[in-house]
Amino acid sequence: MELILIFLFAATIISPAVAVVQPNAEEIRTLSDCLQSYGGITEENSKRLARFKDRSETYEEIPCFTKCYIKNMFNMFDESVGFNDEQVIKQFGQPLHKACKHRMEPAADSCQQAYNGFHCLVNLEDDPFVIIESMKNVSTEAKTAMKDCLHRFDQYEWERVKDYSKNPVREPIPCFTKCFIDRLQLYSQQTRQWNIPALTAKLGVPAAGANIQHCLKQRRNRNACVWMYQEFTCFVLAHD
Repeated sequence: MELILIFLFAATIISPAVAVVQPNAEEIRTLSDCLQSYGGITEENSKRLARFKDRSETYEEIPCFTKCYIKNMFNMFDESVGFNDEQVIKQFGQPLHKACKHRMEPAADSCQQAYNGFHCLVNLEDDPFVIIESMKNVSTEAKTAMKDCLHRFDQYEWERVKDYSKNPVREPIPCFTKCFIDRLQLYSQQTRQWNIPALTAKLGVPAAGANIQHCLKQRRNRNACVWMYQEFTCFVLAHD
């Protein structure tokens, strides 16, 4: 699930020029209703919403706003039963739901329960291990290799895992790709060839029928980390 529009909406109010996405009519209506008791959609309330991810795990700056918002916007919460697991998974995915399940348990009151769970979901969206676990068409073995490799790098680099989805020219975490490729034995140093069937089985690339000949004809430099990332990225982007 992309970053919740609630935060983008706050950015729109504060600085329209830098807003990435405009909220739709349904969200504006929901925000207005949930903020009605606090003065409605104002610049100050928008700033409060923008601070949502930075607040503590148990303190909600606008009391009961979260319960109102996720109940009416996503049908994700009900006062009588708590979180709707099916809707949470639909919006955030199974791995994130699993990671935050303990924060969705009943609390002192339903407002606190809603805040605890949703705050966890929003804050863990960019967690590198959750991102890896959420990868589609990637085997359990490959996910484990990626997680193990990530521990070899400094924690300040972990946040760059999310940048791999953009397939940048330069690898976000240098040598990370080579690490998990080596662990999975998907490239033979002796034959200097990729094991394409194994690559597809474990990492889901290249796609079936994709033309990868141009990927294999690239000139390799002395830095194996660089060319291995470039060739792997080529496999990811290849199509028929």
